[in-house]
Amino acid sequence: MLSDIPYTPEELAEVSDYSDIQCFSDEAVYVYSLETHRINYATGWDTLLGYDNKEISMIKLMMITTPDYIDFIREMNNQSLAFIFDKTERVMEYSCTIESKKFSKQGREVALLESVGIYRTRGGRAEQIIGRYKLSPSMPNPHQRYFHANGPGIEELVDKMKGFGAEGRLITRREREILRLLAGGMILKEIANHLGVSKSNIEKKIYGLFKKLKVKNQRELISYALRNQLL
Repeated sequence: MLSDIPYTPEELAEVSDYSDIQCFSDEAVYVYSLETHRINYATGWDTLLGYDNKEISMIKLMMITTPDYIDFIREMNNQSLAFIFDKTERVMEYSCTIESKKFSKQGREVALLESVGIYRTRGGRAEQIIGRYKLSPSMPNPHQRYFHANGPGIEELVDKMKGFGAEGRLITRREREILRLLAGGMILKEIANHLGVSKSNIEKKIYGLFKKLKVKNQRELISYALRNQLL
């Protein structure tokens, strides 16, 4: 579970614990504790995106992700943390890199390369992870998402993320929202009222999903969405 609490002023006195971390002019860094679910250290964010280092939390990093990347980044975070949580061997070998876009504090879209690795371990398990956000030389293409990972047995995670990326490109954010409401038990009229649109509008969206995902009815649609992590 991610926390929205950045490190406190008292904890800033302990930044010497991270004196070995290098941060270049075109990047920003954070260290996240898997034990406390908080960012313990952040640097370079004022230069990279205009945010004060004390503003940075995992939830903040999600909030400033552009709409065309937020679902993929959220899924990557969830899947990666679940994958690494139970690992006890060769833990320091795990890392992943992904292209993304985030909003600067001034509202400008910034292309980034996000790299995450293991910073510290305890008892053979990952205790802290380190994330590096580096300026990308060009804007990434959301239809050709880049995800690369290293580490023993990581292929399953890579395949899962590639599959999520491929399916995610098929549907829009509004279609995904409709899917979630439908899977939650709402009927089409209730979904329409909830979203403030007509029932016919929702029907068109549903029929469009039938064609995109090659299913015949709502039951198959929900089953497909659950099976392929589209919700």
